[in-house]
Amino acid sequence: MTAARTLHTRRPLGAALVGAVVAVCLLAGCTDGIDGTPVAASGASASDGAQAIDRLALSPSDFPSDYPATRLRSEQAGDALADLAGRPLGGTVDPASCLPPQIPSGSGDSVVITGMSTTGGNLTVVTTRAQTPLSQLSDLVSRCGSYTADIGGVTSRVTQEVLPASPVDSQESIAFRRVSSSGRAPVTLTQTTTVLAAQNDGIRVYASYLSFSGSRPDGAALDAVFTTAVERSRGR
Repeated sequence: MTAARTLHTRRPLGAALVGAVVAVCLLAGCTDGIDGTPVAASGASASDGAQAIDRLALSPSDFPSDYPATRLRSEQAGDALADLAGRPLGGTVDPASCLPPQIPSGSGDSVVITGMSTTGGNLTVVTTRAQTPLSQLSDLVSRCGSYTADIGGVTSRVTQEVLPASPVDSQESIAFRRVSSSGRAPVTLTQTTTVLAAQNDGIRVYASYLSFSGSRPDGAALDAVFTTAVERSRGR
């Protein structure tokens, strides 16, 4: 058996708990403020990179009215990005070759907007910088149709499959679904994440819909916000 790879972070957090953190953040409100102005090695302000990605990203007001949204910062953004990537913080994946790539969480690298409906479905849009072709992610999903993830002694069984790509105007686009199940009967938790992704000139957009225990995704809302996000990422 291939050895599992361990990730290290300031605190472990399971995928199901990330959804709860996002929900609390939406109810309580997350700050948009950033203390200080870090300076890059070149002498340019890190805020320049943040402003550049901001211009290509959605804002909370672009979300459907049924999904009141907020922009996540700092640790909440990192948790949401790990959940979207399917990359367990502080956990292991077996086989290790199925460990999904990390989505950069720096303020100049990614913008994370998330909203939750009254029915509990979570809609998230990420605009980020990409250094690799989107086809690599599609290949990983195709190759790793099933694997296990262990977080703090809790094992989740994960299955995923490539779906027909959304008909969006993009250089590259993919779609896939990931289902994570944990626990034992009668107490089990199933989390389904439907992901649409597109990439143009080094800018990648993810739109995902997360639901629990067999609830159907809101395909109309997901398609609408994804299309808008891709157009914005291309400066339209």
